[in-house]
Order: sequence, then C-alpha cells, then structure tokens
Amino acid sequence: MDQHQTKDWRELCKAAANESDPNKLMALIAELTKALEERDGRRNATRRNDNNSDANLSVLSGAA
Repeated sequence: MDQHQTKDWRELCKAAANESDPNKLMALIAELTKALEERDGRRNATRRNDNNSDANLSVLSGAA
C-alpha cells in the first residue's frame, strides 16, 4: 500500500477481527498501528495550530 494512502482504521479493525491467518493478522495490526499513529499525528498538529491561533489572538487583543 502507498505510504500516503492508509486504509481507515475502522476497516482495518474489521479485517483484523475476521482474519484467521497469523501472518496476515500481524500485517493488518502493523497497518492499523500506522493508521492510528497518523491519525493521532494529524489531531495533535491541529491542536497545536489551534493553540497557537488562540495565543496569537490573545496577544493581538491585549489579553494576558
């Protein structure tokens, strides 16, 4: 799978829950872990940007 195109973590969970082959299951779990880490990275980046925007607004408005 292309590194920039990750399956939705929910799809990966469903596939892992129904997988009986241990090797395929391990591959699905690795892909799931990567998908969740990418999702968390995007969320954290958004939160950092939101916090920076709030701080900038405080400075511009004169709030301390």
